[in-house]
Amino acid sequence: MKIALTGGAGIQAMSAMIYLLDQEDVDEIFVSDVRHLERLEQRIARLGDRRLRVSCLDCTDEDAAAQAFTGYDVVINSAMVKGRFVNVTRAALAAGAHYLDMTSLGEEPLQFELNDEFEKRGLTAILDMGTAPGLSNIMAAYCIERLERTESIDFAWGVINVTPADRQTRPMQWGYGFEGIMHLMSGPSIVYEDGEIKRLEPRAMPEPYPFKSGEQVIAGMPHREPEMLAESFADAGIRRIRYRQAFDAESERKYAFLRDLGFASHEPIDVNGAQVAPYDVLWALIERLPPERGQPARFVSEGNCIARGTKDGVRTEVRLMVRTDPDSEMHRHFTSRGAYGSYRTGICAAITAVMLGRGEVTKRGVYRPEQCVPATDYIREQRRVGMEVEEAVRELE
Repeated sequence: MKIALTGGAGIQAMSAMIYLLDQEDVDEIFVSDVRHLERLEQRIARLGDRRLRVSCLDCTDEDAAAQAFTGYDVVINSAMVKGRFVNVTRAALAAGAHYLDMTSLGEEPLQFELNDEFEKRGLTAILDMGTAPGLSNIMAAYCIERLERTESIDFAWGVINVTPADRQTRPMQWGYGFEGIMHLMSGPSIVYEDGEIKRLEPRAMPEPYPFKSGEQVIAGMPHREPEMLAESFADAGIRRIRYRQAFDAESERKYAFLRDLGFASHEPIDVNGAQVAPYDVLWALIERLPPERGQPARFVSEGNCIARGTKDGVRTEVRLMVRTDPDSEMHRHFTSRGAYGSYRTGICAAITAVMLGRGEVTKRGVYRPEQCVPATDYIREQRRVGMEVEEAVRELE
């Protein structure tokens, strides 16, 4: 199969490339970017694989992108093209390729309007196929399939720096996009309860959770899984869906402090006659920080999906955990080849792209991951690639 990958200079594109190159039936990977070509060329040279082709491409230019994507089986859109994701989706459609992205930042309604055209052409588009949403949605589908009736779904997610703060010199550490973290810290906690979507205060419903790396406090976020799953499984009778996430305590304290000072805001304020966005000031200061002189941050990413309902007439809980450990062989494999940061999202997307290319996703049209990706096969591949996967089923009193 042949796969096109946009945003090739980004964190997630690097891990996606590494996964794709590990697949024997991937014959060619077209990797593009429009801004950081020198970085992309360095990556291609480091990976040193003849299957990689690189080009400068503005993937939001529909005509140019459609021409570049023609002849490829799947397009993975890893470029952060706010307000233009639908352009890339249309370009893949015009090229006759399956499409997926890791987020489209609210453009899903426009993308869903392309459903009939994708279906007529025998193509599939999968939206929000990242880690969360994405992997998280498929984990929920996996758990739901193992119950006869599902009453509730709870996510307990953690992105935790396990390096002690007193062994680091930089005052800030983060496991994925910092702007995204500040948004998640300041946005409403989204909950589905008894047929209604509720938006509670930021970081609502705090509760200790026993992660494998130690207990941390999970709390609400503006993650859309409750909305997405309530719509996808509208007939399942689910009464409650909650997504809560933890950071390590040190990071949580600092993120909350900056949020409360107003640094999450992109709305300009007057500073001595100049209009300045607080977040832009914060980011400019962060970029001036010197490199870490102590121990590097080591982030453990652990996702838990807990579904409760009935099976064989007995109230039952199904718990599925998928974890990325910095001490794992998988981590050494990906980082030794150039992956960095919280790179798991690129792997999650690349797994789905290969499933599309192999014909393992059979529905045609525009879908969310939980609506079309075979959950059991997907979780099996997460385990095979080296993610730590644990499943537990227990009867409830």
